[in-house]
Amino acid sequence: MLKILFLVSLVLQAASHIQSVKSSSSGGSDAGVQEPCARLFHPETGEQLELPSLPQKKKQLLRGAAAGSEGAFSFSSFTVMDGCLLSLWVAGSQEWGLESRYFPSGAYLNQLPGAVVSRTSYQCTCDQEKNQVTANYKDFKNRHIAGKNKKGSNEFCTWEIHNRNLKLNGKCKLINYFIFASEGEVIKVCNSEGVNVHDNVYKSKKTFKIVECRETNYNNTPSKCSYETNNIIPVHICLGCVGRNDRKPVHYDGAEC
Repeated sequence: MLKILFLVSLVLQAASHIQSVKSSSSGGSDAGVQEPCARLFHPETGEQLELPSLPQKKKQLLRGAAAGSEGAFSFSSFTVMDGCLLSLWVAGSQEWGLESRYFPSGAYLNQLPGAVVSRTSYQCTCDQEKNQVTANYKDFKNRHIAGKNKKGSNEFCTWEIHNRNLKLNGKCKLINYFIFASEGEVIKVCNSEGVNVHDNVYKSKKTFKIVECRETNYNNTPSKCSYETNNIIPVHICLGCVGRNDRKPVHYDGAEC
């Protein structure tokens, strides 16, 4: 009798374990119980907005639960959960329009005062979604790495921006910077050849030649965009980087930060 009870107990434990594994692997039966990818904090009321990771966001959008009807949420401080990367599209100056900013795991205080976000104007990915982090680096490479032996000119800027399909809200991108260096040299700035200046921003130890491409007839259609060139003297570049051991750049943060 005791042997039978013992066997029944083992069967029940095994069934419980299998159900737990299934629930964990499928994300559970209710997307609402998922751990957030990031939390935003209202500066005055203390109200919080939890942002789900990319797969859960897609599910909510398909169900119509995260449409823009929730309105904008003002914040200045936020936390990105361990192993996650938060990408925000926030309003810059009137001249620049929306700009993307990237934040790896950590707490950020008063980083973007007055910024607003909705459940559709962000992207948040975690360790299990590594392909998206790679895509962010590929996007950076397309926007900013020109190659070591290239030279800046008006023709260079106009051709490269057209060829790389760089736009801003479907119109001519007002300004873009290209770094004249190999891919490996730029990546090293996020690792052995860079100094961490704050948060996820790294400043290069050596100088790089960069070129500023500025649109000469803004608000034209993308097919008619033309650019003039400002070849800047070699400068130390600042990059926003993601990753733990082998970091990669995802954002050009300017020169001499």
